[in-house]
Amino acid sequence: MFAALGLIISVSWVAWGFLPMLAILLTTLIFGTIGYILDILGYSLNQLKNNILERLGE
Repeated sequence: MFAALGLIISVSWVAWGFLPMLAILLTTLIFGTIGYILDILGYSLNQLKNNILERLGE
């Protein structure tokens, strides 16, 4: 796992430079954490979509 992470970081660094690579990694980490927390709380995109479509259909 860490080898794959190291490969992704090194390729990103060469391809985009340090600051954009850092921004991409931080954004991924932040949204991944938000998704993990929402998953623990029981939120689902399918459930949210169904609720919105049900309200629009009324």
